[in-house]
Amino acid sequence: MRTLHTGRFMACCILLASFVITSAADMVNTYHFKSLDKQFDAIARQLDNLDYANERAKITTAQLQALQQRAKALGNSQLEARAIFWQVRAGQMDAQPVKCIQLLERALSLCADGYEYDRACIQYQLAGNHERMGHYLQTYNLLLSAIPVLKEHDDNFFLGNAYLLLTQLFVDINDPENAKAPLEQAKHYYVKADYPLNRIYFYEALLSEDGNSKINLFKKSIATGKKDWGMTLQAMVNVASEYIDAGHLDSAGVYVRMAENEVERNQAGNLLFSAIVDIAKAQLAYVRGNYAQVLAILSREERNKAVLTGERMMTDVYKYMWLAHEKMGNIQAAHKYLKLYQAEYERNDREVRKQDVPKAKARDSIARRNDIIKLLEQDAELSRRYMYMMIMAFVLVLIVGIGIFVYFFQRYKIRRIENRELRNNLTQEALIYSVNRKNYERDIKQKECEISSSTLLLANKNEVLQQISDITKRYSDEGQIPHEYVKQINDAIGDSLRNDDEWDRFKLHFDSVHPSFFIKLKEASKELTENDLRLCAYIRIGMRAKQIAEMLSVSPDSVNSNRYRLRKKFALQRSDSLDDFIRKI
Repeated sequence: MRTLHTGRFMACCILLASFVITSAADMVNTYHFKSLDKQFDAIARQLDNLDYANERAKITTAQLQALQQRAKALGNSQLEARAIFWQVRAGQMDAQPVKCIQLLERALSLCADGYEYDRACIQYQLAGNHERMGHYLQTYNLLLSAIPVLKEHDDNFFLGNAYLLLTQLFVDINDPENAKAPLEQAKHYYVKADYPLNRIYFYEALLSEDGNSKINLFKKSIATGKKDWGMTLQAMVNVASEYIDAGHLDSAGVYVRMAENEVERNQAGNLLFSAIVDIAKAQLAYVRGNYAQVLAILSREERNKAVLTGERMMTDVYKYMWLAHEKMGNIQAAHKYLKLYQAEYERNDREVRKQDVPKAKARDSIARRNDIIKLLEQDAELSRRYMYMMIMAFVLVLIVGIGIFVYFFQRYKIRRIENRELRNNLTQEALIYSVNRKNYERDIKQKECEISSSTLLLANKNEVLQQISDITKRYSDEGQIPHEYVKQINDAIGDSLRNDDEWDRFKLHFDSVHPSFFIKLKEASKELTENDLRLCAYIRIGMRAKQIAEMLSVSPDSVNSNRYRLRKKFALQRSDSLDDFIRKI
């Protein structure tokens, strides 16, 4: 059984549904057109609300004429384009698509720059009429032009309609795979606009290959259709056809009666919708064996063949009249309707074959365009990714550069701080060292002075003792003092002059001022005696030969002889100074 009578009929249903779906959702339509004239816009809003409330019957000729007259009175071509748009919308179901296309083309030519939304609405309406005429490429191009503008104006309802018409286009050119993507888009925008999804379920049923799934989706379309009665009627007829194919005749009869009631409520007397229901009733009656009923039903439709031929319904009418007459034994009548059926079938087949080439061209052109679009999108995506990568690389390099700069700047600051602290520390240490050095040198000088003073005092003491010894000796020689007294005095003076305790104290005191002096002397010459060390110490503190002689209780000549021996022991040259050599140690 056929579940879709013609593409032209379905396009009419879609255009009709665009007028009623908001009413079904009990919503007020949003008027997206730019305001140009309050009087014109007030009438246009009324028409728009009547369309969305499924009350197009209430649109009067006076209202349409009022729009045209107001546009002409103002001399505004844009308002004139809108007046034509509303004229076509209001009379869509009763007008021929050729006439609608002519009017809408004129409306497009009147659209001024800056009125893209007006142009998009006219293009959508024009696409629906081209689709009814089988102008598939024109339909596709018009929809591609309209959809971006509708997106820009956030008209989710008309976006859903546009994508649904695109779905119908792919169904008509026998490309069900490509019909799925726009159907998903249509569903997305209907959900976003909070509109019923009855048409989505209807097309999902058409594209489904499972019989049970198809029936359930058609039922969902019926349940959510409400006042979208054109699509609901088609869904009821399709459910009945599916049940007839499955052998569930009682269920089929229920949906046929539902479809009949739907026509009586909404379009009683409409030949097209009545024919759809009558053909379904005839199919059911034939399967049930009520052949006379089949003939009674279809005889009415035979009289309306002038209307039904354009919608390709007469093929079904002649088919079931031929089969019914054949079953009833009316051979002559059966032969007559068989010939009519063959002629109608061949005529439709020719028309279908005529459309095969345009459909194939449309599929190829659309496929090529989609491929180009995909390639452009891929190139754009690659360009975006490349740009993002470049930006990320630049940012990364910038971050690394900043990190390196901050790192070295911090190191530079730390080094400056460390160098400043180091300089401060060195300055302080140098100051401390200088102070300590001065203190040390002062202490050394003081101690050297003390050593020199004590040494001089010692030398004076020895000199005094020597003078005492000389005086006592003179008095002894003169007989004034007994020799025993002189001997005792000389022994005491000799003991004092030979006393090593004073040398040991001097040596200890000297070591505290000139540490390691005696060690270095011994390293310079291992042949040095204790007297040599004493002579070197006296030379080191700057004593003259006479003073040294007094300290050692010897003559100055003996001191000079000892100095000569020291020069040999130190292996000094003639030009070398013994005093300088000892002071450097």
